[in-house]
Amino acid sequence: MMMQCAFFPKSAFVATVGAMLWIGSGASSPSQAQSSNSIFTADQEACFGRVYDRAHLATHPQQKATSFHIYRWLGRRQQAENWYPGERDEGIRLFREDGRLNVEAYVAFRDRRGTFYNGLSCTADSKGVLQCAVDCDGGSFTLKRENANAVLLNNNGFVVVGGCGEEIEKEKEIYFKPGLDDKVFRLETKPLAACIAEKQKIDPIPAGTPLRERFKADEAFCFGQDYDATHLGANPRQQVASLRVGRLDPASEREDKDKAEAPGNLWWFNVKLAVSLKLKTGRQVAATYYNCYPEEGSWNCSREATSDKPSACIDRSIQVARGPGGEIIVQNRNSGLPITNECETAPTGQQYPTKPLTRSDDKVFRLTRMPIEACKAQ
Repeated sequence: MMMQCAFFPKSAFVATVGAMLWIGSGASSPSQAQSSNSIFTADQEACFGRVYDRAHLATHPQQKATSFHIYRWLGRRQQAENWYPGERDEGIRLFREDGRLNVEAYVAFRDRRGTFYNGLSCTADSKGVLQCAVDCDGGSFTLKRENANAVLLNNNGFVVVGGCGEEIEKEKEIYFKPGLDDKVFRLETKPLAACIAEKQKIDPIPAGTPLRERFKADEAFCFGQDYDATHLGANPRQQVASLRVGRLDPASEREDKDKAEAPGNLWWFNVKLAVSLKLKTGRQVAATYYNCYPEEGSWNCSREATSDKPSACIDRSIQVARGPGGEIIVQNRNSGLPITNECETAPTGQQYPTKPLTRSDDKVFRLTRMPIEACKAQ
Protein backbone atom coordinates (compact mmCIF):
# COMPACT_ATOMS: atom_id res chain seq x y z
CA MET A 1 0.00 0.00 0.00
CA MET A 2 1.34 3.38 -0.95
CA MET A 3 1.39 5.71 1.99
CA GLN A 4 2.74 9.20 2.12
CA CYS A 5 4.84 9.99 5.12
CA ALA A 6 5.95 13.55 5.44
CA PHE A 7 9.72 13.39 5.90
CA PHE A 8 11.76 16.39 6.87
CA PRO A 9 15.54 16.23 6.88
CA LYS A 10 17.45 17.02 10.05
CA SER A 11 18.40 20.41 8.67
CA ALA A 12 14.71 21.29 8.49
CA PHE A 13 14.43 21.20 12.27
CA VAL A 14 11.87 23.97 12.41
CA ALA A 15 9.51 21.91 10.28
CA THR A 16 10.19 18.67 12.14
CA VAL A 17 10.47 19.37 15.83
CA GLY A 18 9.06 22.87 15.78
CA ALA A 19 5.92 22.00 13.86
CA MET A 20 4.00 24.06 16.37
CA LEU A 21 5.74 27.09 14.91
CA TRP A 22 4.20 26.67 11.46
CA ILE A 23 2.25 29.78 10.66
CA GLY A 24 1.46 31.87 7.63
CA SER A 25 1.71 35.62 7.34
CA GLY A 26 -1.11 37.76 8.65
CA ALA A 27 -1.60 35.88 11.92
CA SER A 28 -4.49 36.92 14.10
CA SER A 29 -3.90 38.59 17.42
CA PRO A 30 -4.20 36.36 20.51
CA SER A 31 -7.53 37.86 21.51
CA GLN A 32 -8.93 37.48 17.99
CA ALA A 33 -7.76 33.86 17.77
CA GLN A 34 -9.44 33.03 21.07
CA SER A 35 -12.72 34.81 20.40
CA SER A 36 -13.31 34.31 16.67
CA ASN A 37 -12.00 30.79 16.20
CA SER A 38 -14.83 28.63 17.47
CA ILE A 39 -13.52 25.47 15.79
CA PHE A 40 -10.51 24.92 18.03
CA THR A 41 -9.58 25.90 21.56
CA ALA A 42 -6.11 26.40 22.97
CA ASP A 43 -5.83 23.25 25.05
CA GLN A 44 -7.90 20.68 23.13
CA GLU A 45 -6.97 18.33 20.34
CA ALA A 46 -9.72 17.88 17.75
CA CYS A 47 -10.69 15.54 14.95
CA PHE A 48 -13.13 16.09 12.10
CA GLY A 49 -13.73 13.62 9.31
CA ARG A 50 -15.93 11.58 7.07
CA VAL A 51 -15.73 8.25 5.28
CA TYR A 52 -17.90 8.19 2.15
CA ASP A 53 -19.93 5.07 1.46
CA ARG A 54 -20.74 3.56 -1.92
CA ALA A 55 -24.13 5.21 -2.08
CA HIS A 56 -22.65 8.67 -1.66
CA LEU A 57 -19.88 8.04 -4.18
CA ALA A 58 -22.38 6.66 -6.68
CA THR A 59 -24.31 9.93 -6.56
CA HIS A 60 -21.08 11.96 -6.78
CA PRO A 61 -19.18 10.20 -9.60
CA GLN A 62 -16.63 13.02 -9.95
CA GLN A 63 -15.61 12.90 -6.28
CA LYS A 64 -12.12 11.46 -5.87
CA ALA A 65 -11.92 11.54 -2.06
CA THR A 66 -13.27 8.45 -0.31
CA SER A 67 -12.31 9.70 3.14
CA PHE A 68 -11.16 13.03 4.53
CA HIS A 69 -9.96 13.79 8.07
CA ILE A 70 -8.58 16.91 9.73
CA TYR A 71 -6.56 16.48 12.93
CA ARG A 72 -5.52 19.32 15.21
CA TRP A 73 -2.78 17.90 17.42
CA LEU A 74 -0.91 19.25 20.42
CA GLY A 75 2.25 17.23 20.57
CA ARG A 76 3.26 13.89 19.12
CA ARG A 77 1.98 10.56 20.34
CA GLN A 78 3.86 9.72 23.52
CA GLN A 79 4.93 6.33 22.15
CA ALA A 80 6.59 8.05 19.15
CA GLU A 81 10.37 8.10 19.00
CA ASN A 82 10.41 11.87 18.37
CA TRP A 83 8.16 12.76 21.31
CA TYR A 84 9.65 15.10 23.84
CA PRO A 85 8.33 16.51 27.12
CA GLY A 86 6.74 19.94 27.09
CA GLU A 87 5.77 19.92 23.41
CA ARG A 88 2.03 19.93 24.13
CA ASP A 89 2.35 22.77 26.64
CA GLU A 90 4.35 24.70 24.05
CA GLY A 91 1.56 24.36 21.50
CA ILE A 92 -1.04 25.57 23.99
CA ARG A 93 1.09 28.57 24.90
CA LEU A 94 1.68 29.56 21.28
CA PHE A 95 -2.03 29.41 20.48
CA ARG A 96 -2.91 31.55 23.48
CA GLU A 97 -0.22 34.09 22.70
CA ASP A 98 -0.76 34.70 19.01
CA GLY A 99 -3.13 32.12 17.54
CA ARG A 100 -0.48 29.78 16.14
CA LEU A 101 -2.14 26.57 15.04
CA ASN A 102 -1.43 23.67 12.72
CA VAL A 103 -3.50 20.76 11.46
CA GLU A 104 -2.89 17.61 9.48
CA ALA A 105 -5.12 16.55 6.59
CA TYR A 106 -5.53 12.85 5.70
CA VAL A 107 -7.13 11.91 2.38
CA ALA A 108 -7.87 8.61 0.63
CA PHE A 109 -8.85 8.48 -3.05
CA ARG A 110 -10.94 6.09 -5.12
CA ASP A 111 -8.30 5.92 -7.86
CA ARG A 112 -5.20 5.52 -5.65
CA ARG A 113 -4.16 3.00 -3.04
CA GLY A 114 -3.25 4.19 0.44
CA THR A 115 -3.75 7.27 2.57
CA PHE A 116 -2.05 10.59 1.83
CA TYR A 117 -1.36 13.56 4.04
CA ASN A 118 0.16 16.95 4.59
CA GLY A 119 0.48 19.50 7.37
CA LEU A 120 -1.01 22.97 7.13
CA SER A 121 -0.68 26.13 9.23
CA CYS A 122 -3.88 27.98 10.03
CA THR A 123 -4.92 31.48 11.06
CA ALA A 124 -8.41 32.85 11.65
CA ASP A 125 -9.78 35.83 9.73
CA SER A 126 -12.09 38.46 11.17
CA LYS A 127 -15.15 36.27 10.49
CA GLY A 128 -13.75 33.27 12.33
CA VAL A 129 -12.94 31.33 9.15
CA LEU A 130 -9.69 29.42 9.38
CA GLN A 131 -7.33 29.90 6.45
CA CYS A 132 -5.10 26.80 6.32
CA ALA A 133 -2.14 26.57 3.93
CA VAL A 134 0.72 24.24 3.08
CA ASP A 135 4.10 26.01 3.31
CA CYS A 136 5.86 27.21 0.14
CA ASP A 137 2.66 27.74 -1.86
CA GLY A 138 1.59 24.12 -1.53
CA GLY A 139 -2.11 24.99 -1.62
CA SER A 140 -4.81 25.65 0.94
CA PHE A 141 -8.32 25.15 2.27
CA THR A 142 -10.63 27.01 4.62
CA LEU A 143 -12.51 25.70 7.64
CA LYS A 144 -15.74 27.20 8.92
CA ARG A 145 -17.93 26.04 11.76
CA GLU A 146 -21.31 24.81 10.46
CA ASN A 147 -22.81 23.65 13.74
CA ALA A 148 -21.74 22.16 17.06
CA ASN A 149 -20.88 18.84 15.43
CA ALA A 150 -19.56 19.72 11.98
CA VAL A 151 -17.32 22.04 9.98
CA LEU A 152 -17.34 22.97 6.30
CA LEU A 153 -14.07 22.62 4.41
CA ASN A 154 -13.65 24.56 1.17
CA ASN A 155 -10.85 22.95 -0.84
CA ASN A 156 -8.72 25.37 -2.86
CA GLY A 157 -6.38 22.55 -3.85
CA PHE A 158 -3.31 21.41 -1.93
CA VAL A 159 -0.39 19.01 -2.12
CA VAL A 160 -0.80 15.68 -0.31
CA VAL A 161 2.50 14.18 -1.50
CA GLY A 162 5.49 16.48 -1.72
CA GLY A 163 5.69 20.16 -0.97
CA CYS A 164 8.09 22.27 1.05
CA GLY A 165 10.84 20.29 2.78
CA GLU A 166 9.95 17.04 1.04
CA GLU A 167 12.72 15.03 -0.57
CA ILE A 168 10.70 14.16 -3.65
CA GLU A 169 10.91 15.09 -7.30
CA LYS A 170 8.35 17.60 -8.53
CA GLU A 171 6.85 15.18 -11.02
CA LYS A 172 6.03 12.72 -8.20
CA GLU A 173 3.98 15.21 -6.21
CA ILE A 174 0.25 14.51 -5.79
CA TYR A 175 -2.08 17.50 -5.82
CA PHE A 176 -5.63 17.23 -4.45
CA LYS A 177 -7.56 19.21 -7.05
CA PRO A 178 -10.78 20.98 -6.06
CA GLY A 179 -12.80 19.34 -8.83
CA LEU A 180 -16.55 19.47 -9.27
CA ASP A 181 -17.26 17.06 -6.41
CA ASP A 182 -14.11 17.71 -4.35
CA LYS A 183 -14.67 21.37 -3.58
CA VAL A 184 -16.75 21.47 -0.38
CA PHE A 185 -16.73 18.83 2.36
CA ARG A 186 -18.89 18.62 5.44
CA LEU A 187 -16.74 16.99 8.11
CA GLU A 188 -18.24 15.75 11.36
CA THR A 189 -16.75 15.80 14.84
CA LYS A 190 -15.01 12.48 15.44
CA PRO A 191 -13.30 10.85 18.43
CA LEU A 192 -9.57 11.60 18.51
CA ALA A 193 -8.99 7.88 17.96
CA ALA A 194 -10.34 8.21 14.42
CA CYS A 195 -7.65 10.71 13.41
CA ILE A 196 -4.94 8.89 15.34
CA ALA A 197 -5.85 5.76 13.36
CA GLU A 198 -5.38 7.73 10.12
CA LYS A 199 -2.01 8.96 11.36
CA GLN A 200 -1.00 5.42 12.27
CA LYS A 201 -1.62 4.36 8.66
CA ILE A 202 0.92 6.93 7.49
CA ASP A 203 3.38 7.03 10.38
CA PRO A 204 3.04 3.58 11.99
CA ILE A 205 4.57 3.20 15.44
CA PRO A 206 5.50 -0.39 16.33
CA ALA A 207 4.40 -1.91 19.59
CA GLY A 208 6.76 -1.88 22.53
CA THR A 209 8.87 0.55 24.51
CA PRO A 210 10.42 3.43 22.52
CA LEU A 211 14.16 3.32 21.94
CA ARG A 212 14.54 6.58 23.86
CA GLU A 213 13.21 4.75 26.93
CA ARG A 214 15.14 1.52 26.38
CA PHE A 215 18.50 3.24 26.53
CA LYS A 216 20.00 5.76 28.92
CA ALA A 217 21.42 9.09 27.80
CA ASP A 218 25.03 8.02 28.39
CA GLU A 219 24.62 4.32 27.56
CA ALA A 220 26.88 2.63 25.05
CA PHE A 221 25.39 -0.46 23.42
CA CYS A 222 25.98 -3.07 20.74
CA PHE A 223 23.54 -5.17 18.74
CA GLY A 224 24.32 -7.76 16.12
CA GLN A 225 23.54 -10.97 14.30
CA ASP A 226 25.65 -13.70 12.70
CA TYR A 227 24.08 -15.77 9.95
CA ASP A 228 25.15 -19.39 9.51
CA ALA A 229 25.47 -21.39 6.31
CA THR A 230 21.98 -22.82 6.68
CA HIS A 231 20.39 -19.36 6.80
CA LEU A 232 22.47 -18.02 3.93
CA GLY A 233 21.70 -21.13 1.89
CA ALA A 234 17.99 -20.52 2.37
CA ASN A 235 18.46 -16.84 1.45
CA PRO A 236 20.86 -16.95 -1.50
CA ARG A 237 20.42 -13.25 -2.34
CA GLN A 238 21.49 -12.10 1.13
CA GLN A 239 25.01 -10.67 1.09
CA VAL A 240 25.47 -9.88 4.78
CA ALA A 241 26.83 -12.73 6.88
CA SER A 242 27.44 -10.69 10.03
CA LEU A 243 26.16 -7.28 11.15
CA ARG A 244 27.03 -5.05 14.11
CA VAL A 245 25.32 -1.80 15.10
CA GLY A 246 26.72 0.05 18.09
CA ARG A 247 26.54 3.29 19.99
CA LEU A 248 30.17 3.37 21.01
CA ASP A 249 30.89 6.89 22.22
CA PRO A 250 27.88 8.74 23.69
CA ALA A 251 30.18 11.52 24.95
CA SER A 252 31.01 12.51 21.36
CA GLU A 253 27.33 13.18 20.67
CA ARG A 254 27.29 15.92 23.32
CA GLU A 255 30.29 17.52 21.68
CA ASP A 256 28.61 17.62 18.27
CA LYS A 257 28.32 21.17 17.00
CA ASP A 258 24.78 20.43 15.75
CA LYS A 259 23.49 19.39 19.16
CA ALA A 260 21.60 22.67 19.52
CA GLU A 261 19.12 21.40 16.94
CA ALA A 262 17.66 19.03 19.50
CA PRO A 263 14.93 20.51 21.70
CA GLY A 264 16.49 20.93 25.12
CA ASN A 265 19.52 19.00 23.80
CA LEU A 266 17.64 15.74 24.32
CA TRP A 267 20.04 12.91 23.59
CA TRP A 268 17.75 10.87 21.30
CA PHE A 269 17.73 13.69 18.76
CA ASN A 270 21.47 13.28 18.18
CA VAL A 271 22.58 9.64 18.31
CA LYS A 272 25.67 8.38 16.49
CA LEU A 273 25.93 4.74 15.45
CA ALA A 274 28.84 2.70 14.10
CA VAL A 275 27.82 0.00 11.61
CA SER A 276 30.19 -2.74 10.52
CA LEU A 277 29.52 -5.90 8.57
CA LYS A 278 31.03 -8.98 7.05
CA LEU A 279 29.86 -10.28 3.68
CA LYS A 280 29.44 -13.92 2.82
CA THR A 281 32.25 -13.48 0.32
CA GLY A 282 34.50 -12.95 3.33
CA ARG A 283 35.01 -9.23 2.75
CA GLN A 284 35.01 -7.20 5.94
CA VAL A 285 33.53 -3.67 5.94
CA ALA A 286 34.98 -1.51 8.70
CA ALA A 287 32.84 0.78 10.81
CA THR A 288 30.73 3.24 8.84
CA TYR A 289 29.22 6.03 10.92
CA TYR A 290 25.63 7.24 10.90
CA ASN A 291 23.93 10.24 12.47
CA CYS A 292 20.46 9.38 13.76
CA TYR A 293 17.41 11.57 14.18
CA PRO A 294 14.09 10.33 15.56
CA GLU A 295 10.95 10.07 13.48
CA GLU A 296 7.56 8.76 14.54
CA GLY A 297 8.31 5.03 14.52
CA SER A 298 12.08 4.76 14.16
CA TRP A 299 15.43 6.51 14.17
CA ASN A 300 16.42 7.63 10.68
CA CYS A 301 20.19 7.22 10.48
CA SER A 302 22.06 8.94 7.64
CA ARG A 303 25.54 7.95 6.58
CA GLU A 304 28.20 10.49 7.47
CA ALA A 305 29.96 12.19 4.58
CA THR A 306 33.62 11.21 4.36
CA SER A 307 34.72 14.22 2.32
CA ASP A 308 33.58 17.66 1.24
CA LYS A 309 33.11 16.54 -2.36
CA PRO A 310 29.58 16.04 -3.75
CA SER A 311 28.51 12.48 -3.10
CA ALA A 312 25.43 10.37 -3.73
CA CYS A 313 26.20 8.73 -0.38
CA ILE A 314 24.93 11.80 1.45
CA ASP A 315 21.66 10.95 3.18
CA ARG A 316 21.94 7.26 2.32
CA SER A 317 20.13 6.07 5.40
CA ILE A 318 18.92 3.11 7.40
CA GLN A 319 16.12 3.02 9.94
CA VAL A 320 16.50 1.57 13.43
CA ALA A 321 13.24 0.55 15.11
CA ARG A 322 12.22 -1.16 18.31
CA GLY A 323 11.85 -4.90 18.02
CA PRO A 324 10.17 -7.49 20.24
CA GLY A 325 11.64 -7.84 23.69
CA GLY A 326 15.01 -6.13 23.81
CA GLU A 327 15.81 -6.53 20.12
CA ILE A 328 16.13 -3.84 17.47
CA ILE A 329 15.14 -3.95 13.80
CA VAL A 330 17.43 -2.45 11.16
CA GLN A 331 15.67 -1.57 7.91
CA ASN A 332 17.75 -1.09 4.77
CA ARG A 333 15.20 -0.22 2.10
CA ASN A 334 17.32 2.09 -0.07
CA SER A 335 20.86 0.73 -0.18
CA GLY A 336 21.81 2.50 3.03
CA LEU A 337 24.24 -0.16 4.24
CA PRO A 338 27.79 -0.16 2.80
CA ILE A 339 27.37 -3.57 1.18
CA THR A 340 28.64 -2.40 -2.22
CA ASN A 341 30.10 0.82 -3.62
CA GLU A 342 26.74 1.55 -5.27
CA CYS A 343 26.32 5.02 -3.81
CA GLU A 344 30.00 5.89 -4.25
CA THR A 345 29.69 5.33 -7.99
CA ALA A 346 26.19 6.86 -8.42
CA PRO A 347 25.83 10.13 -10.37
CA THR A 348 26.15 13.30 -8.31
CA GLY A 349 24.98 16.85 -8.82
CA GLN A 350 21.29 16.04 -8.50
CA GLN A 351 19.16 17.99 -6.05
CA TYR A 352 18.03 14.75 -4.45
CA PRO A 353 20.53 11.93 -5.04
CA THR A 354 18.89 8.75 -6.23
CA LYS A 355 18.25 6.23 -3.50
CA PRO A 356 17.59 2.95 -5.31
CA LEU A 357 15.74 0.13 -3.64
CA THR A 358 17.94 -2.52 -2.07
CA ARG A 359 18.28 -5.23 -4.71
CA SER A 360 19.50 -8.07 -2.50
CA ASP A 361 17.79 -9.79 0.44
CA ASP A 362 19.49 -7.39 2.85
CA LYS A 363 16.46 -5.28 3.59
CA VAL A 364 15.58 -6.13 7.21
CA PHE A 365 17.73 -7.40 10.07
CA ARG A 366 16.63 -8.44 13.55
CA LEU A 367 19.49 -7.84 15.97
CA THR A 368 20.04 -8.92 19.56
CA ARG A 369 22.11 -7.24 22.25
CA MET A 370 25.79 -8.17 22.41
CA PRO A 371 28.72 -7.13 24.60
CA ILE A 372 30.10 -3.73 23.56
CA GLU A 373 33.36 -5.42 22.57
CA ALA A 374 31.54 -7.25 19.75
CA CYS A 375 31.00 -3.92 17.98
CA LYS A 376 34.48 -2.60 18.69
CA ALA A 377 36.16 -5.74 17.40
CA GLN A 378 34.90 -5.41 13.83
